[in-house]
Amino acid sequence: MAWFTRVTRFGDTHLVYGQEANMSCGIASLMMCVFKLNKLKPGKTAITVEQDIYKKYEAAMGGVKYQPNQVGTYGDKLATILTSLTSGTWRWHTTPPNSVISTLIDKVGVDPGIGPVVDVEPVILGVDWDLGGAHWVVVDTIRDVFGTRYATICDPWDANVHIQKIKDTGPFYYDASSGGFNVNFWGTKPKGTLMGMKYDNSSKGQVKTWGMIYRD
Repeated sequence: MAWFTRVTRFGDTHLVYGQEANMSCGIASLMMCVFKLNKLKPGKTAITVEQDIYKKYEAAMGGVKYQPNQVGTYGDKLATILTSLTSGTWRWHTTPPNSVISTLIDKVGVDPGIGPVVDVEPVILGVDWDLGGAHWVVVDTIRDVFGTRYATICDPWDANVHIQKIKDTGPFYYDASSGGFNVNFWGTKPKGTLMGMKYDNSSKGQVKTWGMIYRD
């Protein structure tokens, strides 16, 4: 697909990658993490190509050909690829639902007020949709504005940024209809089906079975 520039109500800019195929949300989320971490590091590649990541995923799967319109991606394999492309060690964690938000806050960190954030520590979340199927998304910032915290969710399916209010602890429940005001530059991505389910901005789900991918 392509990269899209999104500006949130907090005055921050996020580059979001729109997934190329129905089941390549994990690959797209991986690409976003690589960009967000490597964009200012000399000698590091920030913009990766989806087809190149397919090849790395196939290698992680022992040479099994990746078919992005038919099968999804495994968290442990995505973590292995991220470790090879960035610094540090990434791992996939089947985090208990009630610990997801506290872990997310601990890993991403909280930025006060408004304005751009340059250095981020993104986390990939695996969302189990209420109506079936699952989806990978990226949270790259958490804001604290007047005592209320908001997670910034970069969703590769609609290539958009969703701003969602969160508490300090408990399960993370992603409502794709949430977003608040944001400015979208360079186009939009059409809706369709995702993992056999209709996916649009009314989809909702919880981080449960597929857990979290983050850097230790």
